[in-house]
Amino acid sequence: MDTKLFKLGKGILLLFLIIYVGSLIDWIFNPLIVIFQTLFIPVILSGFLFYLLRPLRDVINKKLSKGVSILLLYVFLIFIMISLFIIIGPILQRQLQSLTDNMPVIISEIQRSVINIQESGIFQGNQLSEMLNVEEFIFQLGDLLNELGKNIASNVASFIGVLANAVLVLIIVPFILFYMLRDGERFGKSILNIFNEKQRGEVEDILKEIDTTLSSYIQGQGIVCLCVGILCYITFLIVGLDYALLLAVIAGVTNIIPYFGPWIGTFPAVIVALFQSPMMALLIVVTVVVIQQIESNLIAPQVIGKKLKMHPITIMFLILVAGRLIGLIGMILVVPTYGICRVLFTHGFQIWKLKLRGK
Repeated sequence: MDTKLFKLGKGILLLFLIIYVGSLIDWIFNPLIVIFQTLFIPVILSGFLFYLLRPLRDVINKKLSKGVSILLLYVFLIFIMISLFIIIGPILQRQLQSLTDNMPVIISEIQRSVINIQESGIFQGNQLSEMLNVEEFIFQLGDLLNELGKNIASNVASFIGVLANAVLVLIIVPFILFYMLRDGERFGKSILNIFNEKQRGEVEDILKEIDTTLSSYIQGQGIVCLCVGILCYITFLIVGLDYALLLAVIAGVTNIIPYFGPWIGTFPAVIVALFQSPMMALLIVVTVVVIQQIESNLIAPQVIGKKLKMHPITIMFLILVAGRLIGLIGMILVVPTYGICRVLFTHGFQIWKLKLRGK
């Protein structure tokens, strides 16, 4: 048996044994959970940024050293962030404040419209109307949003905790990202050193395929989210939707979740549009459907392509299960995680055969 592989196996078993024993002792396991929860988001966010920024780093690195390239990249990012903060920051702040102030009015107006429709007798005796019970749903939604607003306003300690975590992430991410941009390629070489010469070729193919999968997905999703956000902003402005920039940002960000994200991001826009008029809400739904068709048939195939080789039904199933078990983070991470696991399982049999030949 390969000595290095045997040592690696013993190390993995020892790690699982330590985790199991630690889980039985609270004063050991709880600090580890805190450390994991503290570093998980910064590491994941740094990984996303690494794949988004690596192409730009490689372009700059052709003429300058890697350290200088990363420094210039950071300066460029700071300039972009400050510019965006100055240009769109005040607009977003005003729209968010206005939307928050008007939320009770919007909810009351929607409730009044629903009552008027039901009192008009249009849906009288309609079985679908009884099953959906729209009026009850709207009132429950209004109560939920109002209660949420009160909790946010009153729970200052919770807000301070969230703010502190956000500041911590903003401090940690630049450091982790710097070392990823500088030494990211060394990680693969360190893994290759574990295997013998006969196995390194297959392992190197695995690492390259994983890197290609993550790169294609993350960079592609970043471009798609940006395009969807811009298209939504332009169309929201054209049709005259209130809070156009804020709602377009929400639509663009939620688009990172395949298939379900666009509809999650559309919901706030439709709610606001209903406050303006039912025709506006219908118009928003139509425009979003058109944008999603453009994204699905034109933009996504070009920037992401067929490299993930995943059936849409598989993706939807994974997102539903991950959302149920883990929540929003799971819905975002499940597709690239599945892509990595599939690469490992696909090549695992080949590595096993190579190990048998190497005995």
